[in-house]
Amino acid sequence: MGHRDDFYTRANIIGITGPVHELPSVYFRNAAGEYGHITQVHGRSFNWGRTEVRTDKGWQITNTCPAQCKCGADASHEIDGNGRVFHVSRSKFRLLSELGAEDLDVAAEAIFRCPYMKTDPHYGAARAEDEARYKKLWADRHEKGPGGRRGAIDYTGEGLANQALKVAYPGRA
Repeated sequence: MGHRDDFYTRANIIGITGPVHELPSVYFRNAAGEYGHITQVHGRSFNWGRTEVRTDKGWQITNTCPAQCKCGADASHEIDGNGRVFHVSRSKFRLLSELGAEDLDVAAEAIFRCPYMKTDPHYGAARAEDEARYKKLWADRHEKGPGGRRGAIDYTGEGLANQALKVAYPGRA
């Protein structure tokens, strides 16, 4: 059983972002004002899956950057009931009415493909701090060694090469 299977249903699909045949993000909303989406493809694996279902009767999604946002992104913007933009997508939103029957079938596959909730435990500043830390760890662990290769040490320059190679190939070791 997946996260909020009662909400993430074909009947609650309102649209998608991204090309329909490239695993789009699928957006859901019901009459009670609950909303959420399923991200199928993202550069960061923690962002795959279903969002937490929230309730806000004033929630809306638009393809124009509202004046208070000022990000200028040519993509969909999710806006809460207080008029605050809280999520900018990577692409434009396409309403359910713009999708054909086959497109809806493809979009609905997300329900079964991604049954679990997203695993990202951090948001905002905490996520940025973690990403900076991981970037530094990656750089530190992939720093070029004294021999010019990552993690390599040039033992031949110190006369510490394999003794068998020195015997077999005296001019090369």
